[in-house]
Amino acid sequence: MRAKDDADADGRAGARATGDAMREGARGACAGAVSRAVTHPMDTIKARAQVRGAGEKGAVGVVGRHGWWRGLYGGFGAVVVGVPFASGAYFVGYESGKRALGDSAFASAGAGMWAQALAGVVYTPVDVVKERLQTQGTLAASARAGTYRNWTHAFGSIAREEGVRGLFRGYWAQNLVWWPWSAAYFMIYDGARGAAAATASGEPSPTASSACATLAASTATVMTHPLDLAKTRLQTLRFESANSASMRSVLANVVEREGVRGLFAGVTARVAAVAPGSAISFYVYETLKQSGW
Repeated sequence: MRAKDDADADGRAGARATGDAMREGARGACAGAVSRAVTHPMDTIKARAQVRGAGEKGAVGVVGRHGWWRGLYGGFGAVVVGVPFASGAYFVGYESGKRALGDSAFASAGAGMWAQALAGVVYTPVDVVKERLQTQGTLAASARAGTYRNWTHAFGSIAREEGVRGLFRGYWAQNLVWWPWSAAYFMIYDGARGAAAATASGEPSPTASSACATLAASTATVMTHPLDLAKTRLQTLRFESANSASMRSVLANVVEREGVRGLFAGVTARVAAVAPGSAISFYVYETLKQSGW
């Protein structure tokens, strides 16, 4: 009898965990879709600024040359399809990491890193397709990794010509960007949110949470920008050898050709994309969470 009760309890616990994960994933999917729709133009400008020094064709007049939609929303189709899944996976990873590790600042950093590793499996192919479409109007044909009509053509071409490795190009580079970003972000975010909770004598409002997210994202984004620049170039450029296709080699090449300042090309646009994106994402997520949805 006791064994049956234990089995029933385990079954209920498993059902609750599954239900929690589904709700967290659904909230995260909504949050990611909204934030990306708003910030994609700045993300496009950031990507173009990051690769411009690697073989420029000129990024001035992008909207006039390609039209408003293609100029600023290149690669957005891949985002629409993939980001809800990636963002859902991210929030599932973060919430499950917090439950497993606790509420300390270091636990938050660990949960953020676990969330990024999980979401990166889904997001890396989206990022490769998105960034190649975003930057092909900036790079000369000799420098860019390919020329594509739209996101479905890009996805099919990369899968056919480069295989699965091509679609996951830069996965570890992306983790090397977003692991320290996530660690810094969640340590700052949870610390600021804890202070806001103490001031409010209760759960911070979604607005307070989004303000904390903006502060944390801005700081973490500036800290990790050189790594993100290298990651973008790895995903969008052609390389002569495997040795040259590494973050260390890319960063060294940037410093040699463009100086230390080149490491921060596009940093303003990246902050303008990531910080509001994080604020919007966490505002939507916390609003849905507090509503009981």
